[in-house]
Amino acid sequence: MEEKEKGTVKPRGTDSAKVIQVIETKSLMGNGSENDPVRIVVQYWTLDGKLIATL
Repeated sequence: MEEKEKGTVKPRGTDSAKVIQVIETKSLMGNGSENDPVRIVVQYWTLDGKLIATL
């Protein structure tokens, strides 16, 4: 008989997936200082203008 550890979670995979339309924007951000390095910020928006993710 196999013993199960408390708190162990067995991944079950993806429950759903679909292709959707979003707007992707890329912006150069930062002033180049140590506290604010220059970087590309990628954001994803819904078609009606709601921000849904920032990378």
